Amino acid sequence: MNNNPVLDHLPPSKILEEGIANKYYNHFKPYDNTLEQRTRLSYATYQILDNEVLEVKNFNAGFELVGWQYFHIDEASLHVDSAWYIANGDTLEVRIEAGAVKNFRDSASSFYKENYNYQDQEHQYISHQFNRIDTLIEAKKGLQFSFNRSYRNLETDSTLNDWKAKEIYLQGLGFYYGWEQGNEGIYETELMEQMPLSEFKKRAYHGEKRVAYIDPNKILGSHVDFKLCGEEKSIADYYNGEPDAAYSEGKKVLVNRLKKAVDPSIFKNFEGMLTFRFVISCQGKAGRFIAEAYDFNYQKQSLPEEAVQDIFEFLNNLENWQPTVIRGENRDSYAYITLKIKDATIIDILP
Repeated sequence: MNNNPVLDHLPPSKILEEGIANKYYNHFKPYDNTLEQRTRLSYATYQILDNEVLEVKNFNAGFELVGWQYFHIDEASLHVDSAWYIANGDTLEVRIEAGAVKNFRDSASSFYKENYNYQDQEHQYISHQFNRIDTLIEAKKGLQFSFNRSYRNLETDSTLNDWKAKEIYLQGLGFYYGWEQGNEGIYETELMEQMPLSEFKKRAYHGEKRVAYIDPNKILGSHVDFKLCGEEKSIADYYNGEPDAAYSEGKKVLVNRLKKAVDPSIFKNFEGMLTFRFVISCQGKAGRFIAEAYDFNYQKQSLPEEAVQDIFEFLNNLENWQPTVIRGENRDSYAYITLKIKDATIIDILP
């Protein structure tokens, strides 16, 4: 701890000097019940530079840079000094008109306003923090911030979106959870893993292998009959098409069948997040399963072998997977299922 409310709610300074990366799940829950919920991946890297500036870079699931910001800390406030976005291949420099993006004092407020030119039109984003309260999650102390936000097209003098938002920062972890209520639905951002910046760079600079690459030599089971329809480097992500790759009978059916199929005792010595990553072929077959385990502090832990084997057998025996469809063509795609487990109970399944 650094006896500063901002630094206290970021990873420790020594870690920030070397750099750290967060992996997030981004969930969208539409108001329209006829539309599917969806989950996307994103990454953010954080590093303190020599001049005591905090650099934050944002990446999509394919490790493509989509924006970055530079911050300074003024007592208990976090201020944006400069920012850029990347949209459709163009780099957009942001003009900061009011830079106090977040105030960590008790019940304090802040006001942030930026302008930028996009497609030859002026746009404006405003974020007003109107509250800050203490919170406690998984026995970790943190702060919850509340905001009113808006996004406007200044050329047409029109508001494109108005929304309410909440963000949670945990001591020693940083940005942990975000919630936004927009015009079309609810958006949630959830921290799933933290890693050193060096590990993030290894994953990002992977040659022809995608972020979700699965080594065929390290998979569960044999899968001798599992065949790709296309080349290895052409495997898409499950959300790249329309529709997404998924279990064809829907998540609710999958969850119910899984809970009926597994004995809760297999989780008696495990608590945390158990992720199965795999490939759904263009023919609707699932294969190349691997398993990963993390605790609730987002650190890797040993796999619970009995649980892994039982759940793998359940998933491997399922049929009728829906392949992703891109430009009218069924494609191979990477997919995943994450089980959150506490007190020998599955408390949530993602995506």
